Amino acid sequence: LAAVLNVLSFNFAFVPPHFAFSFETLQSILTFGVMLSVGLIVGQLTARFRYQAQVACAREERANNLYAMSRELSGALAVEEVVEISERCVEASFRAKARLLLPDDHDRLQPPAAGPGKPTVDVAIAQWCFDCSAPAGFGAESGFAAAPLLYLPLRAPLHTRGVIVVEPEQPSSLLAPEQRQLLDTFAMLIAIALERVHFARVARDMLVRMEAERERHSLLAGLSHDLRTPMTALIGLTETLALELPAELQSCQESLIAIREQAVRMGLLVDNLLDMAKLQAIGGVRLRKDWQSLEELVGSAVRMLEQPLREHPLRLTLDPELPLVDCDPVLIERVLVNLLQNAAKYTPPGAAIGVTADVQTDGLFVEVWDEGPGLPDGHEQDLFEKFTRGHTEWAVPGVGLGLAICRAIVEAHGGHIRAENRVAGGAGFIFSLPLATPPPLEIDDEPDPHPI
Repeated sequence: LAAVLNVLSFNFAFVPPHFAFSFETLQSILTFGVMLSVGLIVGQLTARFRYQAQVACAREERANNLYAMSRELSGALAVEEVVEISERCVEASFRAKARLLLPDDHDRLQPPAAGPGKPTVDVAIAQWCFDCSAPAGFGAESGFAAAPLLYLPLRAPLHTRGVIVVEPEQPSSLLAPEQRQLLDTFAMLIAIALERVHFARVARDMLVRMEAERERHSLLAGLSHDLRTPMTALIGLTETLALELPAELQSCQESLIAIREQAVRMGLLVDNLLDMAKLQAIGGVRLRKDWQSLEELVGSAVRMLEQPLREHPLRLTLDPELPLVDCDPVLIERVLVNLLQNAAKYTPPGAAIGVTADVQTDGLFVEVWDEGPGLPDGHEQDLFEKFTRGHTEWAVPGVGLGLAICRAIVEAHGGHIRAENRVAGGAGFIFSLPLATPPPLEIDDEPDPHPI
């Protein structure tokens, strides 16, 4: 239009006859044609340059918004900071209302609190967006396209961290590919920031737990060493007094026996504390492995617990073809002692206790079972944690370390241990040990130079 007006104005004002339109000569027609062509070309170039300048300004604005948001998110140390920064940046960059929804420990999005200037969120659509990790709502092809809001999942590299809900002032603004790509980039930055904050919190909690464990191990080691000497002396003194008292002082004899039993029990608790400290010390415990017969280890453990097991029928079912086991005999015997002692402690008098052992494809399996009340449903494996005991076990003395020691020893040997309630009643503790081929026996074939 400007080019046409320019040619007409030139013809009207400067070409004779003046102040009248004249296209009589060929020269004037060619002149006007060239002027019109040049004007049209210049106009097109100017419009193109203006459009490119506008695109560059918009691109610069998007880059600045992206940089500002990433800079603020990089300094966020808490989830609340990430939420506040994200909502503010999205609202400023897209002239829209924004809301972040985060899941709880069960991956259920929490309904947002009502507030001025915030969109009214459909939690059901947001939950679908979170579960499927796909966009929903306005402009989305995945589902709920009739919804007035846009729901975007916050997809981090390891997990979907939440959903961002956007309600623009002009819905058509989010249909532009550049704006939608920028919003997707914002969502990715928010998700990465949330994941970073999550793992930073996990690392802090882990450091606190490690420091607490280190302090507890030091306390257990020192306490155990300090208690072991007086407990040993107390047991020795009670045995000496029992031998020196005359037979007619029967009541004193019974009191000494009771004192000795309690001292022995306390000594076992102290041993458990010391063993736990050793097993979890830095560097762990060094196994002194040797080829051992499981029958001998079971027999030694039973003999050691002759007194606690005297009120229970003992049933041993050991496969006669059991191979030799490459293990630390002292520690594996300790596992058997702890499991048998645990069964005797929580099983009523007269109830049977048993040990079964057989070879399976993935190792040697040993089970210590009883006909007692069984284990708390759903918490069988929790009993292997340190200082953890069943709900019905507080009437029985103990600190909850025996099973934790068993797990530490078995896992140090490369095996596994678990607890379960038996179908026939009672509890069963099953541990496995890896199988290996024992070295061949060296047989001396040389004849005796001095036959008898």
